[in-house]
Amino acid sequence: MPKESRFFKVRKLSWLLILLVGLAASSCRLSATRPDMLPGGAPEAQPAMSYTVSMEDPASGQFQISFKYEGVRGNNLEIEMKMPAWSPGYYRVLNFAANVEDFRAEDETGRALAWEKTSENTWKIKTGGRRIVKTSYKVIARGQGVAESQLTEKRAYISPTSVFMFVPGKLNYPVRVTIRPHQNFTRISTGLRPAANEENTFQAENFDELYDCPIYVGNQEVLTFNLAGVPYELALEQPGDFNREEIISALKRLILAATTVVGEVPYQRYVFIMMGPGRGGLEHRNSMAVFSGMPRVEDRRSFQGWLSFIAHEFFHLYNVKAIRPVALGPFDYERANRTNMLWFSEGGTVYYEYLILKRAGFMSRDEILSTLSRIIERVESSPARKLESAAQASYRAWEEPFFGSEKTISYYDLGAVLTMLLDLKIRQETSGQRNLDDLMRLLYRRFYREQGRGFTDEEFRTACEEIAGVDLSEFFKYVYTTEPIDYDRYLGYVGLKLEVKSDENGSRRYSLRVAEELDGRQLSLLNSWL
Repeated sequence: MPKESRFFKVRKLSWLLILLVGLAASSCRLSATRPDMLPGGAPEAQPAMSYTVSMEDPASGQFQISFKYEGVRGNNLEIEMKMPAWSPGYYRVLNFAANVEDFRAEDETGRALAWEKTSENTWKIKTGGRRIVKTSYKVIARGQGVAESQLTEKRAYISPTSVFMFVPGKLNYPVRVTIRPHQNFTRISTGLRPAANEENTFQAENFDELYDCPIYVGNQEVLTFNLAGVPYELALEQPGDFNREEIISALKRLILAATTVVGEVPYQRYVFIMMGPGRGGLEHRNSMAVFSGMPRVEDRRSFQGWLSFIAHEFFHLYNVKAIRPVALGPFDYERANRTNMLWFSEGGTVYYEYLILKRAGFMSRDEILSTLSRIIERVESSPARKLESAAQASYRAWEEPFFGSEKTISYYDLGAVLTMLLDLKIRQETSGQRNLDDLMRLLYRRFYREQGRGFTDEEFRTACEEIAGVDLSEFFKYVYTTEPIDYDRYLGYVGLKLEVKSDENGSRRYSLRVAEELDGRQLSLLNSWL
């Protein structure tokens, strides 16, 4: 080994002196403590947050919630607790705080702590320097929609943002949830990870994960299956008489078609929560919660409708949960999170739900063209078509009906049409070498995997033009204005034409038709598309 230089010898002696002085000083400090030490030298508890949910009387429609916050900093004489105002994936402010009753706060000994409600959704607690703060409250759970919690004698459905408060600035803290089911309920279904050796207890890395995992408690039938080494759970509130093997087989085909788009499965386990009467469905990163009966496979149209519903919510684990505008995560849970991009996040997912069914063998070319025709007809027949662009409808989603009205165009329908045009444009400009799947993979890799964030409107356009290899000003004109779409141009790329006929009432009917004569390029693009 080479000899040490004089510089390194001096530096080693200097560090030795510093160490000796430090040890001597620490042995003489009798009253001073480290920042993470309590008086007396005991280490300060690491911050920990945990919830317990009880449902003592399901008929009352009220959950009992208790919250324990350990490791509150001693110099923090006040803390706030806030109730979220909305649920991710559901673009409405729902005022969950209005359902909170009987709020209380105490320390670890059970001594009451003073508190006051300082805003519609904020409770301020005077901790008095306590390092453990406990709160309890009740939540009225009589909602009907999928973003609202419900407690009945038949089931308990917990939409997390409507039940669990958060401490501002601490959303990145890990959190645990213990469920105490009513004695008449036997099962719990959720995407949350079970805690080791603790019955009915689950854990989340942070509140974003907690808020993204609904919890269903009841007597559901649970079917399980594995696909490519990944476990899946199908929780059915009202299973009824249906062919379970065929449903599982159909779900496997759907999952394969959907996950092939990006080529990566971004979850370790997935849960389908399927409940009885109610409204809507919501996507989550490793689960979905939907109100849906089970279809009869023999009824083709009903079965297709059910599969498209499931495909839509499932594909959102990519397009919204991973591939997303910057506004859609991390979230501000207290106010509307607006974006111009719902036409792609939601409308693009509508487009993909039908592509997925076609690729999985559940729809024919004629059936998907018929479906797309109906969507175009709704768009072009809407009174708001000339009043509002797709970007404007996206931004105003929090104020208007989801699926359009006389004042607003549906960003689901118009977005599906625009996404189809974008797909056709990419195929045309790259001679079929690229398509919308390539754009999805680019967005997923560049922003979700590499940067861990969403994209801006400008970054989305740049990515589209990168994949298409051309300027897309003409296409994006349709996104940001109400200018009529040149359907003949875009549909002509794949040998389609849009027939428009008026009926006796003056209403127009729109139909996509394959042209009688296609050149080789058109035929190739059509066959690779559908």
